[in-house]
Amino acid sequence: MGMSSFKKIHYGWVVLAVGVLVVAGALGLGRFGYSMILPSMQAGLGLNHDATGIVASANMFGYVLATLGAGVLASRYGPRVVMTAALFWTGLTMAATAMAGGVASLSLIRFLTGIGSAGGNISMMGLASSWFSTKRRGMACGFLVGGSGLGLAATGWIVPLINRIYQDQGWRYSWLALGLIIVCIGVLSALLIRNHPREKGLEPVGGQDTPVPGVKSSGGRTLSIRGILSFRGVPLLCVIYFCFGFSYVIYAMFFVSFLIGERGFSQAAAGGVWSLVGFLSIGSAVIWGTLSDITGRRPAMAVVFTLQAIAYALPAIADGNAFIWASAITYGLTAWSIPGIVASYCGDLVGSHNAPATLGLVTIFFGVGQVLGPTCAGYIKEISHSFGSAFLLAGVLALAGAALSMYKKGAVK
Repeated sequence: MGMSSFKKIHYGWVVLAVGVLVVAGALGLGRFGYSMILPSMQAGLGLNHDATGIVASANMFGYVLATLGAGVLASRYGPRVVMTAALFWTGLTMAATAMAGGVASLSLIRFLTGIGSAGGNISMMGLASSWFSTKRRGMACGFLVGGSGLGLAATGWIVPLINRIYQDQGWRYSWLALGLIIVCIGVLSALLIRNHPREKGLEPVGGQDTPVPGVKSSGGRTLSIRGILSFRGVPLLCVIYFCFGFSYVIYAMFFVSFLIGERGFSQAAAGGVWSLVGFLSIGSAVIWGTLSDITGRRPAMAVVFTLQAIAYALPAIADGNAFIWASAITYGLTAWSIPGIVASYCGDLVGSHNAPATLGLVTIFFGVGQVLGPTCAGYIKEISHSFGSAFLLAGVLALAGAALSMYKKGAVK
């Protein structure tokens, strides 16, 4: 009876479960592992805040350069092969980070890791549009984006543990451990991921895709970049995603350093706060993604951006640990919601076949924001000796994202 029940489970849920791990590896460990490892690595290598901002931006630069290529390759050759190769690449470069000796080598290796992270994340997020119809897409992408939170929470536990064991060299062993985990996820994706329900003789979860009213169909054709940009709603979505990339990355990259360096938290205590953010974000992406299936993508994005603006501003304008926890909880409840909603919106606008390429295109703008954010925050820290002003800047960009999400002209749904 147990085996019979298992056979009745739609294979889309298997793809989704593995996909959560893919995103956890590509982004949760591949990118946000840096945030947790940063304080001990900074001390071990004697890096100033300018340098850490440059290294973080190098990772984002690699990510943004690879996004469009990853999306186009996934649309043309299938997401499975792209994400598997990308995960192996990400794992190997993460392990290589353990050998870095300064800003130059760190920047190069983190740049290469960013390329791999893009391949894994863009391929998997785009694949959701093939396996889940518009009625379930927001929910599915919410689960996938929650993988970032899963990875983030894992680093909040793994890194302090390794640092306690290996002390001064703990940060090097942390990079090795995270890299090995990502390679294992790559093996799992190669074994279980499938590019389309047709490979299993199935329809998408939720039935055949339902076109969004007022949106033209691509007819299953592989579109050019110009063709994608001609779809109503895509150019505005590019700008909205830029606002998210610039704002969230400042908080995500430097919140732990802010807690330790400016609020007197121990690394273990800061790791506890960061782990809470990770655990909350896992479920939040599903909640907001499901809500966007009901209310529409743009209203859901506007609410999320507004809440995130509050989370960014709280550490800058208020003293006391209560406000730190309030900021962390608010951010955790919304952390990865925008990427999930944006991925769903891409599938709504251009159809499942071109969803990976469209997501890759809008992610370029997201990535430009990610490149600029850490560098600006690092310089602000050096000038003001605090990340407070950088967090306020993040809040302003988040409010801009909220306003643009509700901008009527040129928008859909």
